[in-house]
Amino acid sequence: MGATSGLIADSRKTLLQIEKTFLMRAGFEVLTAEDGARAVQLAREKVPRLILLDLEMRQMDGAAACAAMRRELSLAFTPILIMSGVDSPEIRDRCLRGGCTEFVVKPREPDELLAIVVRILSVRERKALRVQVAFKVRGDLDSRQILGKATNLSATGLLLVSGKPLPLGSVFELEFAVPKTNHPVKVKGRVVWVGLIADGTCEAGIHFIDLSLTDQQEILDFTSS
Repeated sequence: MGATSGLIADSRKTLLQIEKTFLMRAGFEVLTAEDGARAVQLAREKVPRLILLDLEMRQMDGAAACAAMRRELSLAFTPILIMSGVDSPEIRDRCLRGGCTEFVVKPREPDELLAIVVRILSVRERKALRVQVAFKVRGDLDSRQILGKATNLSATGLLLVSGKPLPLGSVFELEFAVPKTNHPVKVKGRVVWVGLIADGTCEAGIHFIDLSLTDQQEILDFTSS
């Protein structure tokens, strides 16, 4: 099995090198970028398995870079971690709305960063439970309610299976309950890719657009339990 590929983007060269060296020693193949625009370019070309972004970067900051990556079908469900030297509800909310898997204050020690990376990847690889999802169509389509089942639930989106095809790029209002806690979630979702299963049902990759911090934490608690 080959090494896990990762992309790190940080405008501070010293920290970038420390992060790169530490992850390489842990068995990662690491790509680096010193600004957000370059990070987006590399992510599109290389499609890494994991992306770490510094929030405070030149040209394009981490939140904007993350949002640009999420518009790429190949990166719609890639784990993206945004790191910042400061924290506030406004900063955290902006990063989550940009589509990051997780927002963290920069760890003081490299091994703390590695622990976060390992946890995100282990959650990503864990088989998710199926959950019932009810969502309302918005946009150019006639308003109607469609029932489906979802797998691969994460803090950035889910894989939806339904009996009707879903238009690529459509925006929906999704409503579902997080398993175990039954915490209700209402969130907008965009269809980022579609496919047909052999039995005629439709699969659709849904990316959350405006998931709240509370809802994200509930989902993270479920997927990591």
